[in-house]
Amino acid sequence: MGRRLGLLTGPSCGWSGLAASAALLMAGAAPARADRLEVLVTGVPSDLGVVACSLHRDPGGFPQGTPLAADRVPPRDGQARCVFSGLAPGRYAVAALHDADADGQLGVNFLGIPTEGWGVSGNAAPRLRAPRFDESAFDLGPDPMGLQITLR
Repeated sequence: MGRRLGLLTGPSCGWSGLAASAALLMAGAAPARADRLEVLVTGVPSDLGVVACSLHRDPGGFPQGTPLAADRVPPRDGQARCVFSGLAPGRYAVAALHDADADGQLGVNFLGIPTEGWGVSGNAAPRLRAPRFDESAFDLGPDPMGLQITLR
């Protein structure tokens, strides 16, 4: 964008140059973006390790697939705040986990039941399976948004 703005300041820039520059700027305008999605994760049992949040837009990749974006923050006083910026409006879901041992994975027992705290947007908590995207999804508009996930 800096180069396009330079068209407005050149020595030979008259009204026609200004109009052409404005047209270029409008043609290159980015789609609407949300300034910020802030996720407050509560119910974190200790200040050990990190809280990892993953933002998903693909229903097929939720919650274990490759996320669109991720944030890892240290917990403090039973909570953590993950932040995602520059997102296009659309349908998203967030998964959060308390990675108490900071090994980068959700700890599970021999039955596959999580031993570390986890949660998803919408606080869906199905029994005996992972939450689905449609149970956890929310619509993000062009304005900043906050949501809360309570770990289980």
